Amino acid sequence: MKIRTLRCASSFLPRCRLTTSIIACAFAAGSTLVAFPLHAQDIPPESAGLDRLVARTIAANPDFAAARSRALAMRARIAPAGARPDPMLMAGIINVPINNFSFSDDDMTMKMIGLSQTIPYPGKLRLARTIAELQAAETAVVADSIRLAVVRGVKNAYYEIAYIDAALEIASRTDTLAGTVIKAASLRYSAGPGNQQDVLRANIEASRLNVGANELIERRRALTEKIGALIADVPPSLTNAAIPARLVRAAVDSNVSAISFSSRTLGSSATAGPLFPLADLQAFAMTANPQIRRNYAANAIVAARMELAQRQHLPDFDFSLQYGQRSGTMRGAGDRPVGRPDMVSFVVSVPVPLQRASKQGALVAAARADIATGESEQRATEALVRSEVARVYSDVTRARTQLALYVKALLPQARASLASAVSGYRSGTSDLSSVLDSQRTLLDMEVGYHRSMTDFAQGIAELDAMTGQETLR
Repeated sequence: MKIRTLRCASSFLPRCRLTTSIIACAFAAGSTLVAFPLHAQDIPPESAGLDRLVARTIAANPDFAAARSRALAMRARIAPAGARPDPMLMAGIINVPINNFSFSDDDMTMKMIGLSQTIPYPGKLRLARTIAELQAAETAVVADSIRLAVVRGVKNAYYEIAYIDAALEIASRTDTLAGTVIKAASLRYSAGPGNQQDVLRANIEASRLNVGANELIERRRALTEKIGALIADVPPSLTNAAIPARLVRAAVDSNVSAISFSSRTLGSSATAGPLFPLADLQAFAMTANPQIRRNYAANAIVAARMELAQRQHLPDFDFSLQYGQRSGTMRGAGDRPVGRPDMVSFVVSVPVPLQRASKQGALVAAARADIATGESEQRATEALVRSEVARVYSDVTRARTQLALYVKALLPQARASLASAVSGYRSGTSDLSSVLDSQRTLLDMEVGYHRSMTDFAQGIAELDAMTGQETLR
């Protein structure tokens, strides 16, 4: 398909004043204005395709797979962390004379076998298991945060591709009409009413259109490669990318007469928002935001480690049971030789905490400092998350208000203005500049509508990731 150009309303249109489908209206049969699909019923339901893409990305993303494996590894370490040390089996020879290495000459020479077991002080194993459980929970939160980031990344890229496809569709329709527009302007110039500047201006606008369309195509290619990196595979074609209908319905009411604003004052917002109140969203984030949940888990680990450090000076007990077998004879009653009796030994060992102040005490002080650090970081993270939720909430609200203004006022007025300019141009009461300016305004409005719709969808994806749940009511 031959395409000439376009770009987003915020950056491309101010530079590339799209011209073309403009006068198409003047020369196409019936002068019907080309309109965008503005409501949910006009947009194909692509949410199923997006859901499949999200599911595929989650299943194939290598970062999430690695995080999930780390979480499984940490869960496998819980049971060993709370288990007692393995018993020690001992075997050897004791008190063998070095002059003859005899097992029977000395009364204290024996062959020994024994068993020893270390029993940690009560509570230490429980705390060690608790720390392992908290570490496993932390890695699970990290895995979930990566999952949410992957979902947000693929949705943002998908929504941006949907916007680019909508913009390219405008450029394609405009390009189809560009030749007719240029030809008509040339014919009018040849017939006398027109002027050469109109022809040159129409050609310049068509060339600028081609530049913008090429930039959009390259942006789309980069976005598909980004999705390919997320799934670690060949990028999907995404030939029918579109904002899901449920998001379009949430963004702007399909019934134009039902759209209302909070007041008649300048800067008022659209009412009947689809989001939970800001305070509720911030409350959701305080409990479900991945970074906050990770901080909670990290702080719980530090607290458990401090409790364990406070118990480190309490002794672990070493129990040892040994059996010694002796060879040879000894004098018994009446000087009769009898076999030497075997021996049994039982030993209990406990450490003496001579370095408690410089060792265990230092560990407790370090843990207390870590707790203070974690609490400060937690407060900072909570404040930042609340601020970010408010920022995105404001962006989404602004996008909804812009969409309401586009649908209720700006687009109808821009279409009426273009129709009037086209009619005047056809009757000879206005020049091409009026038509170009009116078409430029309409194109700005149409592309701006899709830009705001994309901003709304991307804002919802970001809020979902920050709150860890669906934010649309």
